[in-house]
Amino acid sequence: MGLQEYFAQLSRGVDLVAECSGLSAPDLEKMGASTQDAAELISLHTIYFGSTPYTGKQRLALDAARRNGHCLSTLRLIESFTRRVKEQRAAWNLRVELCATPSEQVDAVARRRLREMRVPRKYCERALLRQHPNGLATLTVTGNGLDMADAFRTIDQQHPGESFIARMLGKADGAPAARTRVTTMAVLQLEDYGKLVRREGGDVMIRTTSGVVITGAQLVERACANEGLITIISRTHGPVDLYRFERFASSKQRTMLAAEHPTCAWPGCTIPAERGQFHHLTPWKHGGETNVANLVTLCNYHNGINDDDPNAPPRRGRLTRQGGKIIWQPPHTSR
Repeated sequence: MGLQEYFAQLSRGVDLVAECSGLSAPDLEKMGASTQDAAELISLHTIYFGSTPYTGKQRLALDAARRNGHCLSTLRLIESFTRRVKEQRAAWNLRVELCATPSEQVDAVARRRLREMRVPRKYCERALLRQHPNGLATLTVTGNGLDMADAFRTIDQQHPGESFIARMLGKADGAPAARTRVTTMAVLQLEDYGKLVRREGGDVMIRTTSGVVITGAQLVERACANEGLITIISRTHGPVDLYRFERFASSKQRTMLAAEHPTCAWPGCTIPAERGQFHHLTPWKHGGETNVANLVTLCNYHNGINDDDPNAPPRRGRLTRQGGKIIWQPPHTSR
């Protein structure tokens, strides 16, 4: 086959595609077609001659392609645009229009139609963080336009990351840096308050200097009611007990929990951990500790419906940790 005959065949367009009827891609390859050309011809045959619920539009597209003398390369170009349209009816409408368009205008018309079909993006306030392999990260924040413009003007474009972080942490222009939150361990010297009597019900009983017997927790509440960790130490007995005054998960615990469950741990839920809450498997009010082993990531809804009270009638089931893994116990087994 000479070049003149080769180009003549390509110019036949849909009539050349029609000759693929009853053939498969391997059949075309046996005739000398490349794997890519064979697959492309079979795909075009399926579109213009195959079964479709849009037979009327198929006929219009076929007639228009013949009428305009679209060659094989123009058909390829048309399909490169129609495959970007997800909805089938809309894709067929675009195909019909492009087949009815002169080949030299197909590209411009297609791009204009795709722009018109594009759903306008809806923006809302949010923040996204993307970590990069080289140790850098990109923080994208969407907020009020005026506020964002003001914030942008404060950034030193020569050192954008450094200057932005300095502003965020309050270190710019000589301002003091944001202080790291410190959890204080307060130590009570037992003998300064009373005498250890005995252990009872998971706590220690202490006879105060006034003669009243109180629990270690009561002593701590009276001595220092701040949040943090408080240890009672006896000169005779050494450390007596540790009391907790922090109910909420620390930032370190939250990071660890989000690593274990990036989304809500309730089966089937996909709410991300950053929008969730941190749930005590054994409720705080029932003595549950605020440590990673007793915490799990839950969305607001599933945190609310979880059967917290083991003594209450079961309703929706509850989460528990078994063998180091979080599992959901159905209502009939959750007590």
